[in-house]
Amino acid sequence: MKKLILFFALIISMTNVFSQDNNAEFPKIENDTLFTTCGYRIIKGQDVKIGVGSMPDGDFKFIRRSSASLFAYTSTTGYQGLANQANALPRNQSGLKYSVKKIEKKGNEKKGYVYYAKISLSLMGYEIDVENAIAAGELSIPSEFKSKKEQQVIEVKQQLSVGDELIKLKKLLDDGILTKEEFDIQKKKILDK
Repeated sequence: MKKLILFFALIISMTNVFSQDNNAEFPKIENDTLFTTCGYRIIKGQDVKIGVGSMPDGDFKFIRRSSASLFAYTSTTGYQGLANQANALPRNQSGLKYSVKKIEKKGNEKKGYVYYAKISLSLMGYEIDVENAIAAGELSIPSEFKSKKEQQVIEVKQQLSVGDELIKLKKLLDDGILTKEEFDIQKKKILDK
């Protein structure tokens, strides 16, 4: 009898160890708060800032119309690419803030879970795949929650963009479009950024 009780106790403890809900791993939802893997918290009612779309046309890959929305497009041909494109948050929403209406977890233990923050844009409901949206830059988060690698990439991009602007400015001077004085003024503005 003791062996049987010990066996069941071992089985129960192992399911608790391997269960995604029962460990202290992130992401997780407690009450109305989503704790992300980077430490950023999203709370129901909080305003979140939309970043930049990661699809080639600038639309959002990880912020899409909710599948439960009346306006969600579903493919009749079985090709999901068109449906994914049609349901993407449009690129003109970059930089805007939206209030989180609901936080939700979808999936199962076998395939894993995805954590969503639901927002509304007029009549349409959108859901943000939070972890992927943060990783892709589609959801803006404060810099203290970004990894050092992400911060280094941002710094390199900023350095490249300043260099690119200076090259373009020099070409305008060489082509005679700008005077030396105008060039110096614009150059100072770029370097002061």
